[in-house]
Amino acid sequence: MSTVSNLPDVEFYDIAEDNQNYIWLAANKGLYRYDGKTYKQFTHPEQKSNSLFQLKFDTKDRLWCNNIYGQLFYVENNRLQLFYDASQLVNGQLAQFEILENSIRLFTVIGIFDINKTTKQVTEVFKGMCITNVRDHDSNYTFIINFEGELKRHRLYKFGKKKSTKILEITSANRIQSPKLFAFKNDVFLIHNNAKGNVLYVIDKAENTSKKVAIPFRLQNETIYNILNFDNEYWFLTSSGIFVYEFENELFMFKEQLFSTESVTDVQIDFNNNYWFITLDNGVFVSPNLNIRRVELSTIESKITASLALQNNHFVLGTNDGKLLFYNQNQLLKTLQLPGKKIIGKLYFDAEKEQLIVSINASESFVIDLKTDKITDVKNRFSVAKTFSKINDSTLFYGNYRQAIVYKKAFNNSEKQILKESRVKASVVSGNALFVSYIDGLYKYNCNTFSSEEIQYNSASLLVNAIANTNGTIWLATQHNGLLKYEQNTLQPSGIKLPENLQINTILSDGWLLWIGTDSGLFQYHTKTNELKSLSAQDGLNTAVNSLLVLQNQLVVVLPNGFYTLPKQNGLFKSFKTAKVRVEAVSINDRDTLVTRSYKLPHHLNKIGLKFNSNGFQSNQHVNYQYRVQEIDSSWQNIPLNTHFVNFNSLSSGTYTFELKAQNISAKNPVFAVPITFVIAKPFWETYWFYALVLLTVFGLIWLYFRWRLQQKEAQRIAEVDKILIDKKITNLRLENLRSQMNPHFIFNALNSIQDYIISNEKELASSYLVKFSRLIRMYLDYSQQNEITLEEELNALKLYLELEKVRFEDELEYTISVDNQLKTKQIKVPSLFIQPYVENALKHGLLHKLNDRKLHIEAKIIQQNKLEITVEDNGIGRAQSEKLKRPNQQHKPFATKANEERVHLYKNKLKRDITITTIDLYDENNVAAGTKVVITMPIH
Repeated sequence: MSTVSNLPDVEFYDIAEDNQNYIWLAANKGLYRYDGKTYKQFTHPEQKSNSLFQLKFDTKDRLWCNNIYGQLFYVENNRLQLFYDASQLVNGQLAQFEILENSIRLFTVIGIFDINKTTKQVTEVFKGMCITNVRDHDSNYTFIINFEGELKRHRLYKFGKKKSTKILEITSANRIQSPKLFAFKNDVFLIHNNAKGNVLYVIDKAENTSKKVAIPFRLQNETIYNILNFDNEYWFLTSSGIFVYEFENELFMFKEQLFSTESVTDVQIDFNNNYWFITLDNGVFVSPNLNIRRVELSTIESKITASLALQNNHFVLGTNDGKLLFYNQNQLLKTLQLPGKKIIGKLYFDAEKEQLIVSINASESFVIDLKTDKITDVKNRFSVAKTFSKINDSTLFYGNYRQAIVYKKAFNNSEKQILKESRVKASVVSGNALFVSYIDGLYKYNCNTFSSEEIQYNSASLLVNAIANTNGTIWLATQHNGLLKYEQNTLQPSGIKLPENLQINTILSDGWLLWIGTDSGLFQYHTKTNELKSLSAQDGLNTAVNSLLVLQNQLVVVLPNGFYTLPKQNGLFKSFKTAKVRVEAVSINDRDTLVTRSYKLPHHLNKIGLKFNSNGFQSNQHVNYQYRVQEIDSSWQNIPLNTHFVNFNSLSSGTYTFELKAQNISAKNPVFAVPITFVIAKPFWETYWFYALVLLTVFGLIWLYFRWRLQQKEAQRIAEVDKILIDKKITNLRLENLRSQMNPHFIFNALNSIQDYIISNEKELASSYLVKFSRLIRMYLDYSQQNEITLEEELNALKLYLELEKVRFEDELEYTISVDNQLKTKQIKVPSLFIQPYVENALKHGLLHKLNDRKLHIEAKIIQQNKLEITVEDNGIGRAQSEKLKRPNQQHKPFATKANEERVHLYKNKLKRDITITTIDLYDENNVAAGTKVVITMPIH
């Protein structure tokens, strides 16, 4: 394991596999769990000792363990829990324990105790020094020491549910050393040590009797840590590795020794039949297949350069320094040394003559008689060979780096025939045909005439690296066209479903079997059943297969410094399984959350990450994962090897079901994880109620808009009607104003004045007065047709009116009109004939009743905020005295003034023009009425 992962420790005591296919390791540094790629340590804050022992599972598949201090632990909810601190009972000794239905039975140096799982109450079951114990179904076998004076009585008891039975008693003055009990299907072993070595007893479980048996001599002085039973073979785990025995008729028969330099404490076979070996000082070893054994050439400083299968299970290896190593299976039988250090390139064996041809990678070759081991130098007859093929008893084909040659009586003379001048790659004989591969094509020769024909594929020459013959079918490993087969004079694809882009190095026939050596391991193809099997690194064949030998009972994969032996029995190929695949972690927006089957998430929590794993030895290298998401895609998506996560960065709203499956690359069927559903809510702007709200809002806005438009049009219509009414009213007011200005009194006075001028024969004055009067009448008639006139026009009409009124007052009227120079009288608009009524009021009611010093002042100027101010000021008798002089039927406002006030109201409310009129009574220093002042303000426009 240290070569494939970073082991957390080197000292291990126990190993176990749970129903989830996790591997648990009890080590000096603590408890670890292996999931196929990483180790997770389990600790407890109250743990008194890091080292943990005795890994056991209860009926709930909870893992239990203990330490030397006396603490009992179990694993639940992915955490190490402290069950009970039994330090007062164990006295610093590692106590064995067993898991019962309702209690934990603890075997200590002071007795046997049951600890209730629920109440933690301790009950003494037996009193005595318990040294070792083993559980067998519902019974416990316990080795106990009782002291009776100086005599030590060593007793073996069997504790059942209701009674205890004494099976064996050993009386000794000395304490028995290192007793251990081991229970198996048919036998129970008690082993202990004394001055002469190890002693072994076999317990008859049915008769409750014991018998001392002879322990194998190899084990007499070994430290035995454990005894296991696999396939009816007993494995003794010792400080010198594992000794494998068969046990029959009370005799042990030795089979083999494994890991002779290691102190092996426990072995676990996992769900894929991988063998886990834990050691006390060198970590953990894993053997995917015990049938595949590797042999190192550690005794010689040579490299293997050639190999050849001989008869039965014998084979020979050639080295780069001229050595020939002869083996029977994996046992070296003898070594022959060629003259000088030669690089052996190729070997050929003639079984009938028992002659071995040795081709040297130089201008040398040798023939060895294997009956006498005589070495004959045959010069360059077979030098630099690339291939040999026996045509018949007297004819041999030999191809080298530049020629294809046929030798007749090859071992006796050098009579030869050159078939072709070209580098030869491979050759094979089938019936009466010789197939030879050159670097420029594949040729078929008649073995009688040696006439040839080129075999092409798709009208092109073939480059063939290896050739094999299975019952008349020629198999061709080509450089560019994969594996082809030639049968019944037809060349076609092999039909073998090999992995893509596979580099084939060698092919060999074995009856109906075709062995294919590749960079990715070894394949076996049955040409009759079309069944394909493979061996790779997962099976323990952790190498490219470049050179392969097929023997009677085994295969040999040759390496530069050693070789693998593979038995051809059924145990060579394993049936692989895939451990249950689980989603181990789910993150939402980069935050880890609890793993459940379904999630309901708001729209912004849409970044999903999932981590998963399928347990097993090196599962990160041997398990392929695929996933699909049932809303995004219905097809399965491949996940790169050694990748254990999937991320979705931004899922839109909807329902997504994440499905995951895992399949070991050598397994037939995948396993499926529990699907996980993610429901991501729609954002509020995608919900139906939001759509309805938007539609209602749109319809509401449309309704409000049309209502506003209707109101606007209605207001516009009303405004137009109001404007017509205002215009009509203003026109009426102007007419009223005109009528008030053109009152009969004024007209009669004007006409009387004209008559007086005529009678007085003042024709020029009469003519001038008449002209002014006619001009004023024309102005009134003209201006009364307009809503607004310029300030200049208004003031001109006012001047003309005052000139006429001055005559009426017989020149006893002094008036002035002053205009601010900043006023643009020709541009400023004022309501037509607006000032005249106030001037008329000043004359009629203020100045008329005054006898002399009649003064009237009219002023127009600009004030703040771009406003026009017009002042009409007189020094008459005042409004109060004027009211007193009115006749009773005149107790109301003058009609022109009233009309003007109505005009002001219309301008303010309907035309939005702010016109204000203020009337101020003037007084002198004696508080006597001294006139009236009317102030008119309006915006300039």
